[in-house]
Amino acid sequence: MADHAYPLSAALRSCGIPAEALPESDDQTLLLGRKYSTGRECFPFIVTTGDFLRKIEEPGFDPDKAAFFMPLASGPCRFGQYSHIHRVFLDRLGHKQVAVISPTSANSYADIGGASLKLRIRAWQALVATDILQKLLHETRPYEVNQGDTDRVYKKALAKLTEAVEKGKNLVRLMKQIAEEFKQIKIDRRERKPIIGIVGEIFMRNNRFSNDNVIRRVEALGGEAWLAPISEWIYYTTQRYKEDSAAERKYRDLLKAILQEKVQRYYEHRLEKPVKKLLLNNEEPRTTEVLQYSAPYMHFSFGGEAILTIGKAVDYIRKGASGIINVMPFSCMPGTVVAIVSKRFREDFNGIPWLNASYDGQEDASMLVRLEAFMHQARQYRDKRRFG
Repeated sequence: MADHAYPLSAALRSCGIPAEALPESDDQTLLLGRKYSTGRECFPFIVTTGDFLRKIEEPGFDPDKAAFFMPLASGPCRFGQYSHIHRVFLDRLGHKQVAVISPTSANSYADIGGASLKLRIRAWQALVATDILQKLLHETRPYEVNQGDTDRVYKKALAKLTEAVEKGKNLVRLMKQIAEEFKQIKIDRRERKPIIGIVGEIFMRNNRFSNDNVIRRVEALGGEAWLAPISEWIYYTTQRYKEDSAAERKYRDLLKAILQEKVQRYYEHRLEKPVKKLLLNNEEPRTTEVLQYSAPYMHFSFGGEAILTIGKAVDYIRKGASGIINVMPFSCMPGTVVAIVSKRFREDFNGIPWLNASYDGQEDASMLVRLEAFMHQARQYRDKRRFG
């Protein structure tokens, strides 16, 4: 799905589970995904199906020793059905022996199995550290003097992180080294570019192929893109696990959820500390804050990504963003709900530029035109904010 897959697969390997990240999605992914789907599924399902099938078609693939990792989630989204339909497709194609492993958000992914606690801690550190690397990338690259320097440092850092996770090395020490390497990049930040918050459906905003490299496009048009972190979703599932356990009087589960959140915060704080001074977007809000931000626009019970999208947009605006892009699959229900709410949202924030960008894998020449107009509005909004 994203660069997070590399350190995450390393976390699995560190616990004795042979794992590898699937290759980045491409045109062959889309071809296979569309070939074996009905056309009524949402775009992330088509892409993930294509990624699975592309792997199956690789020379040397052994179905008796293979399994695909596809988590589940509840709420108003078709994502909860992905693993079930993947299972149906694999069976129809004669791959019944290929397992689909599906931990669920209902218990904040507590049912991973194996060396569960060790794996969950390493996987969490892997995800958080990658989120931090991406913040460094996105806040540095728009200002680099020598084109390509930031990408080179980032790729090297991602490889080091992947190796460190697999070997159980000290990640805090590594983050200190990575911070020093990013400091060496020659930058020109005499004028801060308009900051654009990238929010929306978690797969679409992170999968470069699926969103047509929206972050690169924002940067090419003179912006600085901030991408909502993947850890946001994990924190949200922990919060829901905590509240559901309290409502159902499952006090043992409630205690587990409280302890889980404390452990998550502990490791996030330790990993963030070495790079904090390098970032403007250097601290994530608590999930309860995000939910408070979104409360005027939708009830907490709605749940899922829509409520996080609105809350995160508020967080970005409070940190100085001059525009918001809501990235979503075509026909996505949570994304459409956010798009409807966005009109009122803009009015409440002095007409901040907001772009609802839906993708379905088809070339869309109008999207570039819309993005150009959006970036022009974002610059105007920034200047108005700065000079009054």
